[in-house]
Amino acid sequence: MTLLRSFILVAFIASTGMALAQSNLDRARSAVEVADYLEAVAFIRPAIKEDPDNEEALSLATKIYTELELLDTAKIYGKRLYEKDDDNPENVRRYAFALTRGKEAPLASEILRKSYKKSKDVETALYLVNALVEADSLQAAELVATTAKKDYPNSADAYMALGVLYYKYKPQPVLELAVQNFEKAIAIKDDLVLAHFALAECYWKQANRESDNDLANELFKRSLTEWNKVGQLDPRNARAWFEQGKIFFLAKKYGDAAKALTRYRELRPIGTGEAIASWYLGNAFFELNMCDSAKIHLDAAASMIDSLKGQASLKLARCLFLSKNWQGAATGYRTAYAAANTTSQWEPADVWYFGAALVLVGDTAAGINAMSEAAARDPKQCTFMFRFGNLLQQRRSYARSTEIFRQRLANCSDSLDSRLYMLIGNNFFADSLVDSAIAQYELSLQKEPENGFVLTRLAETSQIKGDEPRARALYGQVIAKASMEGAKKEDISAGMSASLKLNSLDYAAKNWAQIVERSTTMLKLDPANKGLMLYSAIGYQGLGNKDSACKWYKELLKLDPANEAAKKNMAALGC
Repeated sequence: MTLLRSFILVAFIASTGMALAQSNLDRARSAVEVADYLEAVAFIRPAIKEDPDNEEALSLATKIYTELELLDTAKIYGKRLYEKDDDNPENVRRYAFALTRGKEAPLASEILRKSYKKSKDVETALYLVNALVEADSLQAAELVATTAKKDYPNSADAYMALGVLYYKYKPQPVLELAVQNFEKAIAIKDDLVLAHFALAECYWKQANRESDNDLANELFKRSLTEWNKVGQLDPRNARAWFEQGKIFFLAKKYGDAAKALTRYRELRPIGTGEAIASWYLGNAFFELNMCDSAKIHLDAAASMIDSLKGQASLKLARCLFLSKNWQGAATGYRTAYAAANTTSQWEPADVWYFGAALVLVGDTAAGINAMSEAAARDPKQCTFMFRFGNLLQQRRSYARSTEIFRQRLANCSDSLDSRLYMLIGNNFFADSLVDSAIAQYELSLQKEPENGFVLTRLAETSQIKGDEPRARALYGQVIAKASMEGAKKEDISAGMSASLKLNSLDYAAKNWAQIVERSTTMLKLDPANKGLMLYSAIGYQGLGNKDSACKWYKELLKLDPANEAAKKNMAALGC
């Protein structure tokens, strides 16, 4: 069952309590009078089935289906209405309007012109001007509009005709003249909804092209005032809600856009009205990070407009990624990729998100492939470049990791520069390129001279190169900073690491006293450091101080009962 049929069935069932004497045509008419076209459509079909040649029923059907943007159906009923009585100007206008909205403006112009020659009424002139402009017959439209104004100087419709001409003028609208004529129409007839509607759109377009921010804001406020007026005069005017929502969306006022377009979708549910409304509404919810609501309307837009399928999947996938729904994002991006079999038309950010989502759901190899493409297209995504380099390092792709880190340094110089040089140094170190590692650590220290972790790494590489004096000096520098009053947590952590490294050197040199002094001093900063406890015990054991050695071995075993070195040495000492 189609969506429209569902709406008709629901409306029909909901109305069964109405007086039985009221006919389907009466019910359709009553619904149209209050602009409830979903209610009306439930009754107009049986009304026409009961009396296929009823002129009023055909007229109502044409209007109802035009309002619901079901234009092919509207044109079918409009044609039957026109063939029934083409001398009735109202019948002609109703059919012609459906044709104009249904992109058959030349045919609409033809039948309106015939009617206008007979009736010369100003309302037909307005419809004719609109059709002629849509058919790109501007000179003919101008002639009709100016003649109507001359013949009907006190008619709001005459000024509306001129306003429509200038508003839709090609190649560029003449908005100032359009505004003047719409305002004159309102001065004659203040409750003319169409005039307020058109004026709201004019003010919006003027605001968009205005370079003066204050004036642009004033025009935007005027536009909103006119939309509010439309809402007061015709609260069920679905097109007004659509246009207002579209304007809010284009102005990036996504909350207001969502409210207006949600109201539009209440009046014109999915399956009726403007299909593109679902696209705007889905995108508004996307910008508001309301992914569940976005999905409903993005999926609807994709089902109605084939060209939007890939974009809808991308939008939804991005929304899910930003909401940290990694599995949903990965699935969405895979769907979008499958639709096009390429990411070449994607925004680079989406390729990054795709890769990250794949990694986060466990498909690391595919994620790395996606992020490699993203890095080539957009290396200025600083956070992703940093994380990608780290991921490659964890995967032991050291050369590729270095390449990514260097690209980030070239494009995103910031507070992470020192750390990046250190990480590049670590990559070289892992590949046994010690001299290259040293060079990177020294570059890191140029950016951050007292970074304890980098100083420790430089000390380690100096030690490997056989430069023990330099290594000792660097370790000592790190320990000294960690021992300062008010030292930061990261400096203390680096100091602990340096102490263990220096203890290792002193162990080889049997410098027991230095080991004891250093370890017991640093344990004041980290009393639960098992490595320093072990070295304290070993140092005392080396000095022949059995009691102190046993004490520290016992303290260590309280924290680490399975420590084999402590057990073995205690047994040897006879603790």
